[in-house]
Amino acid sequence: MSRPVSRNVTLKQLRAFVQVAKCGSFSKAADELAISQPALTLSIQQFEEHVEAALLQRTTRSVSLTAQGKEFLHKAEAILSDLDDAILSARTSARKQRNRVRIAALPSVAIRVLPQAIRDYATVNPDVSVQIQDDNGRGVETQVLNGVADFGIANMWSGNPVLTYTPFLRDHVGLICRADHPLARRKDRLTWACLGDQSFVGMADDTGISRLTDGVRSLPVSVSEPDYTVLTIAALVGIVEQGRAVSALPALASPDYLNPSLVYRRLSEPDLYRDLCMITSGKQPLPTAAQEFLTFLQSRSNKMSSMFPNNTVQANADNL
Repeated sequence: MSRPVSRNVTLKQLRAFVQVAKCGSFSKAADELAISQPALTLSIQQFEEHVEAALLQRTTRSVSLTAQGKEFLHKAEAILSDLDDAILSARTSARKQRNRVRIAALPSVAIRVLPQAIRDYATVNPDVSVQIQDDNGRGVETQVLNGVADFGIANMWSGNPVLTYTPFLRDHVGLICRADHPLARRKDRLTWACLGDQSFVGMADDTGISRLTDGVRSLPVSVSEPDYTVLTIAALVGIVEQGRAVSALPALASPDYLNPSLVYRRLSEPDLYRDLCMITSGKQPLPTAAQEFLTFLQSRSNKMSSMFPNNTVQANADNL
C-alpha cells in the first residue's frame, strides 16, 4: 500500500502557507502567526519540498503565488475551513454531552417526580439538559447496565451485583376505585380486608407492582387471585373506570390526579410500600453532570415527598 503523500505535511506548514499567501509578506505573516520570520521561512521551504512544487514567488519587496500556488491555495483554505468546522462541531458535541443527564425511570417517577425537580435544577444549572426515558423496572436496569442511561430510578428488579441500589423515595400502596364506589365514600380507615368481597384487578407477574403483593399471606384471596390480570396501568384504569373492579397501586402510580372519576385511598393492615432506588452501574463512574443531578435529587427527597398528601410518599427508605 502506497504511503499517503500528506503524511509528512503538518498543519502548521499548511497554515503558514495560507497566511503568507493572504498577507503577501513573510514578516506580516510571521507577526500574525506569532512566530519568528526564520521559523516561518523554514516551514514554507519544508512544505514546498513535500509538495515538490514552488508555491510562492519571492522578491525583495513582495511575495506572490505561482500558478501552482494559486490552485493549491483554494484547496488549502477549504481543508482548514473543514477542519475548523469539524473541531467546533466536536467541541459543541462534547460540551452538550458533558451537560447532558440521561435518566431511565418508571413512568410514575417520570410523570410525578422528575418534572418539578428538573425545573428547580434549571434555576441553578440552566446549561444542563436532562433527558428522561420511561420504562418498567426491568427496562430501567437494562438501560443502566447498557450505558443508555447514566442512572435509573425504580424499585429493585433483579438485585444485579453490578448495580448499586441507593434508597430514594418510598410510596404507600393504596386502593384505586371509582369516586362513587362505596369504599371511596367510607370515612373510616381502609384495610386490605375491606377488599375481600371485591372484584380485583392485579398486575401481571412480569411487573414490579405485582411483586409488592406477592407472598403477603395476610391479603385476601381476591387480591392474591384477582379476577383480572393486566400488563399496563392503562388497562387497569380502564377496568376500574368502568366499575368492574377495584385495584391497588403505589401512590405515585395512582391515576387519580389525572382522572377525577377515580380516587386513591390508603390501605393498612398491612402497610405495603414500594421502595424506589437510585440505580447506578459499577462498570464506570457517573459523568460529572449526572452525579451532580443525582446528588441534587437526593438532597431534595424530603421536599419531593412533602408534595404528596397524607404521608403517602416518604423520603429515603431504610436500607434494602
